[in-house]
Formats: sequence, C-alpha cells, structure tokens
Amino acid sequence: MNQTMQPRHPEWVFFNESGVPVSTFIPSAVGVVRVVGSTDEREAVRVRLRFKNGSDTETTVPLSDLNRVDWFKIDHRCLTNSEYRRARGYIADTIRAGVSNVPVERRYVLDRTGIYHIGDSIIFVAGNRVITQSSAPRTDPDFELGQLPLRLDIDENIDISTAIDRMMRLISLSPEIGPVLAAHTISGIIRAAFKEAGMTPCAVLVIVGKSGMLKSHYVPHLVQLYNRADGIGPVTRFNSTKRFIEDTLYEHSECTAVLDDLHTAESRGIKRQNEDTAEEIIRRIADDTGRGRMDGKAQVQRSFRGNAVFIGEYTIGKASTIPRALVVNITEPPNGAVLDEYQRNRPLLVSTFYYYFIRWYVDHFNEIRDSIDAKLTQLRRATASPTTHGRLRDTQFYLEISYMVLLEFCKESRFCSEEDAKDTYQSFSTQLRTLVQAQETRFKESIEVKTIDYLDLIRDLYKQGAFHLAKDAENFKPEKHDGLIYYDCLCLRGKRLEKKLLSFTPSLSFVDCISYLLSKGALKLVESKNTVQINGTGGKRFYAIKLSKLR
Repeated sequence: MNQTMQPRHPEWVFFNESGVPVSTFIPSAVGVVRVVGSTDEREAVRVRLRFKNGSDTETTVPLSDLNRVDWFKIDHRCLTNSEYRRARGYIADTIRAGVSNVPVERRYVLDRTGIYHIGDSIIFVAGNRVITQSSAPRTDPDFELGQLPLRLDIDENIDISTAIDRMMRLISLSPEIGPVLAAHTISGIIRAAFKEAGMTPCAVLVIVGKSGMLKSHYVPHLVQLYNRADGIGPVTRFNSTKRFIEDTLYEHSECTAVLDDLHTAESRGIKRQNEDTAEEIIRRIADDTGRGRMDGKAQVQRSFRGNAVFIGEYTIGKASTIPRALVVNITEPPNGAVLDEYQRNRPLLVSTFYYYFIRWYVDHFNEIRDSIDAKLTQLRRATASPTTHGRLRDTQFYLEISYMVLLEFCKESRFCSEEDAKDTYQSFSTQLRTLVQAQETRFKESIEVKTIDYLDLIRDLYKQGAFHLAKDAENFKPEKHDGLIYYDCLCLRGKRLEKKLLSFTPSLSFVDCISYLLSKGALKLVESKNTVQINGTGGKRFYAIKLSKLR
C-alpha cells in the first residue's frame, strides 16, 4: 500500500482548520534532540504518531527534513490525503508549532577518535571502543558511536605488566629513534590535554636513515594504534595526492599517522614533487590548517587533530619548515630477528599497551592537563629571551612532557620505581636536547647563507596557496587580501608580503627581499618605480612579481 493506492475510505483522524482531512494519524512533537558532532550540531524532533484505535508510535526526524518525510515508510498505517496538496506541509507545520513547548535533550555522536567532554564525564573514543573513566556511573549513555574506519584491536591475554614490559623492550630495540617515537606517539594521544592547557603539539617527526635500517618495519610497528589486525605499515606514501594525504591525516585524530617513501631512487621530477608534498604537509600540520574545499555550498577548511611521522632516506627542510619538524637519524638497525618475532607472534602487543595507557590517561586527564598548564607557564616565564627557535623550543617541551607522562604511567602501574623513572627521563631529555640543537643548527645555517633566495621562498608560498588573493581588483579588500593576480603578475601589498616573510623568521629583511627580486628581474617596473598602482583598488600600490618567474 502507498500514497497512490489508498483504501477507498481511509479512516482520517487529522483535519485542517477547514475540516479537510490531512492524515490517518495525529502528529505531535514530544521532544527536541540536539545531535552534537565533532564539527557541527543538528536538531531533530521526536514525533508521536497517534492512530484512531488509540495506539501510537514514535519516530525521530531531522527538523530540516520535516517537509520531505515519507510517513508511510515509517509506519504503513500512516496515510496522507493525496487530494490535499498541502498535507505534508500541514503536518510539518503542526510539528514545528509544538517544538517550543517540549523538552530538549542533547545527544552526542562520537564521529572522531579522541577525547570528548560530555557533561561532567571524560571519554576517549578509540576506534570501535569508548573508554570511560573508571569512576563514571553505569548509566545509559547520552551518546552514540559513529561509523569510524578505525578499530583498536587488542590481545586480551596480555596483562598490563606484560604489555608495559614488552613495549619498553620494543622501544629499546632502537635507542636512536625508539624513545623519541614513543614520546611523539604519546603526545598525539594526549593532544587534548595539551590543547586545553594552551599548546598544541604540531611538529612533524622525520626519521632519516639509509636503506636497510628497517625504518619502514620498525616505525609503524611502534606507532600504529588502530587496525593492527589488518596488518602493520604506513597509512600512505608521499606519491599519493596531497588531498588523499590530508584526508588520511584528518582521519587520524589524537593518534599518529606514518608517511613513508621519501627516497632518492625516484626520477628527479618525482623526487622534487615528493619533497614539495612533504614541505607543504609539514607547513600545514604546523599551522594546523588543512586545504580549503567546498562542502555543498560552503567553503570549509579542516584542522589537523593528530601527529605525523615521515620516513625518508635524506633530510629535507627549508628555512620556513626546518623549525616545524624534528629530524632523528637512525644509523644502526634494530635487531631484525626480535622485531620479526614481535610482528609475527605479538602483532597486537603495541595496541594493547596503548589501550591500557588510554584507560589510565582518561582517569587522570584533569591532573595531566593541569600539570602541563603549570609547566607551560614556567616555560614561558623562563624563555622571555630565547636562544632557540620558538617552534623547536615548543617541540622539545611537548616531547619531554609526553615522555614524562609515559613514565608516570609505568611508575603508577608498578613497572618501575621513582628513581628508575628519573634516570630514564634524564637520559631521554639529554638525547632530545641534542636533537633539538642539531635542528636549530640546520635552521641557522639555512638563513645565514650570504644570499637568501627570496624568489624561491615566494615561489613556494605562492604554489602552496599561502597568499590570500582577491578574485579581481574590484573584489580586493586590504583588510582581507594579500594581493591579486593582475596582468600576469602576482601583485602583493608591501606590508602583507613583509608580514608573511617575517612569520617564518624575524631575521629576513624586506629591503633585501626587494633588492633580490630586482636583481633577478622578477619585479615589473612602471616609470622606474618598484611598485605599481592598480585601478579599482582605491589607489593602492603593489609589488608586481612576474608569474613567469614563479613557475
């Protein structure tokens, strides 16, 4: 039975003001449900449908869909008068009229992994598992788990003591990169605590070593949190599209993703393309800004919510990206036989360890956040005149704190003593300071060359979409745009260009930049002036950089 095959005499029970029959059921709103996701909030209405015999049924309908509901699909007793064109609209209006008089409830849809605050409760969504505080009351939850592509696979035969013991052995298989990888992975898991304390871990860890160092086996084995039963390996490679890489990183919320295959065996063109991809991803992660895209009619821009590890055979980084990454070299491979034993016989050991850690983290979330807050305040006071680049200083801070949290978990689980934890932490802190100092040296060497290639820097920024450009002169707004494309030139306002350059390092000179562009014939000159005036912009002047020099 459907709307075109109504019985000869339907039992109408709902009529409009003029007595025209509307439907075989009486609709009424009984509640409003606010469905809260990680990026948006939607409203739905709970509707009671009452029939002539006194029975009723309830359903929940998005408020935005009220005019389009097929009531017959909800209950085959629900018929609307096909001869009354406004039947569905009248039903929708009736329900809307009652919305203001019904109770409102909030329903959370857990559509990403990581920490959620729901009322006074703290929970962690670990793929297919919802980990709550051990002290949380056992009541019906006011949330539902979304369809996530990630699972936390664990081995229930591994107890917490065994998990910690084997994990620490796995970390020690590579003293060069194991501790730093563990700290970086932990920082991804406890990212919400850092963020609430006032800082977001956003550096990329770059593991560098020649072929044969077992990087592609060891790194994912130590880092991968989800879907380990399906196999262990990097989530993607640098020869993937930038959009696919960003989508993959976005999916890995409050955990760590591994990107592999930055090596020297490719052709020069592919090698340069992979390097450009790596540089752009480093910058986007560090700035917590994803690529803008259209979602329906709206322009949306995603933010990254997790960590990343790059694996390569050589060091990358320009002046603008070196402080946004930390390079860790591996010169001795881990014991391949032991690693193989872990991979074949205990593939779920690491995810089981992280499961125990997350349970402890959720129980101690407030303490961890407050401790980070206090230590962050001390850091800011102690480094009023820092000698290390601010981003590298922050990287050192969050890695030290994360390793400290890891050791606190081991200590409270009675795996190690207070003294052992202190000794292990001091050793890690010394190793980390050496790594940060080496990265600081790379950064200084990159900016202390005799001539900075300002044209190459601007070319990279332009290709990566770092400049906010107006569509044309009429749409140019000085408070919003850096410039525009005009007559085959990238036309930039001087102050906006200077600000963009200084955001990478205060040592860059805007005067030197203009001189360099002039020496390369990159600026379009009008009447011997370095800037051009563009009609339609209110008399504003721009530095016009030839697009032919930016290709």
